[in-house]
Amino acid sequence: MPTLTDYIAEYLKKRLAESPDGRIQVQRGDLAARFRCTPSQVTYVLATRFDVRAGFLVESRRGGGGFIRIVKLSLPESAGLVGELYRHIGSQIGSREAREMVQRLRREGLITEREARLILGVVDNRALRRVDASWRKAVRADILKHMLGVLLMEHDACRKAGNGRATD
Repeated sequence: MPTLTDYIAEYLKKRLAESPDGRIQVQRGDLAARFRCTPSQVTYVLATRFDVRAGFLVESRRGGGGFIRIVKLSLPESAGLVGELYRHIGSQIGSREAREMVQRLRREGLITEREARLILGVVDNRALRRVDASWRKAVRADILKHMLGVLLMEHDACRKAGNGRATD
């Protein structure tokens, strides 16, 4: 059953999809009134569903003339993407953040559904259960960076050679 958070997030994503330039500007108070919630609940949605790892940039100004601007980031198809992903992953990454990143790469068409499932299976907490909990996020980050690096560089090489991409 969808939650209020889901409804607000879907509304904003729909507005972004309808926007010709992939950006929208809304009022926090208007959103709160529309969904009959507090402005802090809107802030929660923005913080948990619209961060850089999920592919969004959020700019917020509070006060009477305040606004929220949401921009959907587009991923460049190049080796620079791998470096950018490495930077976002950092030295540690939680399972939720890893899952969101992999799902975004799939939505953007940069990896296949099968590749996404394989990556998610390898970085899942169940697969890493024998790794000491204090090391799990670091091990997950290393595995995720290596797998994405190999896959994205391979796809980039195939595109440059004119071989296209593997499909599901």
